[in-house]
Amino acid sequence: MGYQAYQPPIDTKHYSNLAIVLTFIGFCFLSYFVIYQITQNKSQRSLTKELSVGLFASLFLSSGTLFSFLALGLYF
Repeated sequence: MGYQAYQPPIDTKHYSNLAIVLTFIGFCFLSYFVIYQITQNKSQRSLTKELSVGLFASLFLSSGTLFSFLALGLYF
């Protein structure tokens, strides 16, 4: 019974590309969130819309940061 080496689900050579794409998508959501906050009156804003856009922005930015660390070889 031989053991096989661990194969990550995403190849390590794709980490830098994923970091760039996910961070870019996160900044797009973040910019939409900021523009939404500036252009809408307080009475016209929707809490569910703010929370959902904020959630997607934070998920994409955190995933982009994670893959940036992995691409740079920073393993915690």
